[in-house]
Amino acid sequence: MLSTDSIRIISKIHGHIYRISRGRIGKRFGKLGFLLLTTTGRNSGKSRSVPLPVIPVGPNYLLVASFGGNPSNPAWLLNIRSNPEVCISFGSKRIRSRATIIEATEPRYEELWGKAVAKYKGYDDYKKATSRQIPIVVITPDGM
Repeated sequence: MLSTDSIRIISKIHGHIYRISRGRIGKRFGKLGFLLLTTTGRNSGKSRSVPLPVIPVGPNYLLVASFGGNPSNPAWLLNIRSNPEVCISFGSKRIRSRATIIEATEPRYEELWGKAVAKYKGYDDYKKATSRQIPIVVITPDGM
């Protein structure tokens, strides 16, 4: 498991490369596609962007708040709790969207978790590495 500092550094570099290449570099690692999620900082009010693995499900997208199995939730999830209005980017295409957090206690969770693990088996390792419940976020583009 990577430390939170390592994840933040890798994410910052990945996001920078993704942005300057307009998604041509960094949009895919293995089977996983990536998007750029932009949230509003819960304390600063500033736009905060982070590259994340994405699982398309119909017109929506799933994001797993695993934070590499670390004990705390990622900052982007805390920002969504404060303001669910987000923007997702695929390359240079930006889509205004709404984020819905699905907790492990909710009926839909197991189905969505299964879809996530089918795409990336490492999520199960992250789940075993942490005592917290890992939320799943459903991103719904505006107008859907």
